Amino acid sequence: MKNTWYIIINPTSGNAAAKKQWKQIVTYLDIYKISFFATFSQFKHHECELVNNAIQEGYRKFISVGGDGTLHQIINGIMAQKLVEVAELKVAVIPIGTGNDWVKTYRIPKNIKNAVSIIAKENSIKQDIGHLQLLETDQIVYFNNVAGIGFDGYVVNNISKFKKYGVMAYLVGTITSFMRYKKTILTIKFNNQEMSTQSLLTIVGICKFSGGGMQLTSNVNTRDGLFDISIAKDFNFLKMLLNVFKFFNGGIVNHKEVETYKTAEIQITAKDEKTFIQADGELIGRGGFYANIIPKAICFIIP
Repeated sequence: MKNTWYIIINPTSGNAAAKKQWKQIVTYLDIYKISFFATFSQFKHHECELVNNAIQEGYRKFISVGGDGTLHQIINGIMAQKLVEVAELKVAVIPIGTGNDWVKTYRIPKNIKNAVSIIAKENSIKQDIGHLQLLETDQIVYFNNVAGIGFDGYVVNNISKFKKYGVMAYLVGTITSFMRYKKTILTIKFNNQEMSTQSLLTIVGICKFSGGGMQLTSNVNTRDGLFDISIAKDFNFLKMLLNVFKFFNGGIVNHKEVETYKTAEIQITAKDEKTFIQADGELIGRGGFYANIIPKAICFIIP
């Protein structure tokens, strides 16, 4: 087993910032005497293949250099592989991306020197991971932050055209997408109950932030073995505008049109089969899904 970190860099993250800042990252890795091997991902989902190959070669520690999508792919590679126990593996992040939502929960800084110093200390926790199965295709997807169905999936589908706005991309994408989005009827089953409701979106969260800094879940504990569910119901465009800042400061969970719950498993079906589903800011499918939580599944390096 190697004690060397295996680094995966997404060269397109943060409008190619990961590639541009790689030399600076190497400088701080050397300063903190972190032994590493690095490689750049070359195509969509390449991270999963790289993780599998690295584990076969004896690597057990991974650093994600990129955004939420890069981390999402690395986590899926780790959870899907059958070569070693997941408990043997560690994951750290140097955040360079558009949203960088997962790191916000743990206050991992975007400053490269500070992010690398955290990795050098190797303080870690074991965090819950979501296991999601698409009802339409039976495809399995893992998520480490937040999954959702409805409007947030619609925004993710449209967000690429707004990434030139950087950290404002999600806010711009949210407002412009809302003018075209039509709410759908969701049937939601959890905790031995079933509800059918018109919904703007339904969030299944492990961590606190999503959508470029929005706080859509309540009383988050990343290691309690439970999802934090938020169901946003009858929001029109005016309500959206009046409450847009509450989406970012967490106050939206107290709105009368939002209901919050905790559960270890949930199934959601959309009346409109074209309703988008996202996980960790990645578009993964349409229609509906079943999700259950895997308690304390992966060891993450945090401050």
